[in-house]
Amino acid sequence: MAANNRIFYACQMVGMAEMGVLDSSVVNVAGAAGTEKMRVAHGVQSVGITTNFNLEQAFELGQIQIYENIEGLPDVEVTMEKVLDGYELLYHLASPAPESVGLVGRSKERCDLSLGIFSDAYDSVTDSGQSTGTFASDQYGKPPVEVFCSGMYLGSISYTIPVDGNATESITLVGNNKEWIVDQSKMHITSSGEKFGTQEGFSATTDASEPRALTQASGGIQRRENVLLSRCIFPSKIYGMNGALPGNAWNSTTQTPRVHIQNISISTDFSREDILELGRKTPYYRAPGFPIEVTCDIEAIAISGDFIGAYEGGDPAFFAAGNKASGDNTGEEGIKIILQDGTCFNLGSGNRLSSVSYGGGDATGGNVSISYSYTNFNELFVGHTYDPVRDTKYTAQQKADTKTWA
Repeated sequence: MAANNRIFYACQMVGMAEMGVLDSSVVNVAGAAGTEKMRVAHGVQSVGITTNFNLEQAFELGQIQIYENIEGLPDVEVTMEKVLDGYELLYHLASPAPESVGLVGRSKERCDLSLGIFSDAYDSVTDSGQSTGTFASDQYGKPPVEVFCSGMYLGSISYTIPVDGNATESITLVGNNKEWIVDQSKMHITSSGEKFGTQEGFSATTDASEPRALTQASGGIQRRENVLLSRCIFPSKIYGMNGALPGNAWNSTTQTPRVHIQNISISTDFSREDILELGRKTPYYRAPGFPIEVTCDIEAIAISGDFIGAYEGGDPAFFAAGNKASGDNTGEEGIKIILQDGTCFNLGSGNRLSSVSYGGGDATGGNVSISYSYTNFNELFVGHTYDPVRDTKYTAQQKADTKTWA
């Protein structure tokens, strides 16, 4: 196979699997019994890998030169972004077998990640010309080069639902081990059986790749129109909301939104810390920094003020007898966002308003917008129809929230 002139989006493929479950020597087209295959991610927009070698210098009396340049642990960081398209979320591919589906359960999971780099001479990674093997061989669908990062932890996750553009997911994985592989017998990822372009020889996958949410008539790549306001819960303090129950941003009579929401972003960072021990160089665990702050930012076009008062003695409305928030300006609010493709973000009922800003509407003709920033700690359920553990770990309500809607 001729050398690539460049690497671009059509010749890259990324996948993840639970740490240590892959046996690359028996992965084949049919999928040998008892063999776990790398789960290939779809809708991926970008992937980047950064490696830092941590050096510490030791000096001594008597010379200016370095006595020893000590190399510590290498830090490997992988960043990925994908569109929300009905396929599995990156968050779930990186934590495919958690004991529980909240932040605590997901944070314990580790994964192996492979980035396959294929020839730049073909339309897709599944083109039959990409492989030197036959359809029946173990090497069919293997790339010429693979980057394999093992034992990766979730570092951070974020989701954005904008008024203009596609809804996206971004994740960061962190670890200490990265390997470049050119021996196809030792590779972990294969394009065989995947829906990229048109794949010859497999009748079940001869159609061109497209978003699963489009195939299943649940909105295609998720955009502003795919937010199911009739099922969402927004903070009641946002001006225009009707109560605090599901559908509080939706006017069921006129079938129109009550609030002109422009952007929703949800994010958290696991802030991991190495736990080391005598006798080995690698950490035996990279612990998440609980308590973990979860942030939700909501922006809306203003039709009046934000009506969020800030009183030095507390909001008078909270001084009612028996009110636990007496003396405060903000109370706890529920947030739940549901999309048409079966994606659900449930931040629980303990979200507090940390800031509100009113701006825009300047002399250039822009609109006034109000941005609300809510935070909670340790409470974030991200669900999806195709989460590998949906059938076994979700509650009945979580399953109902993650169904697809035509």
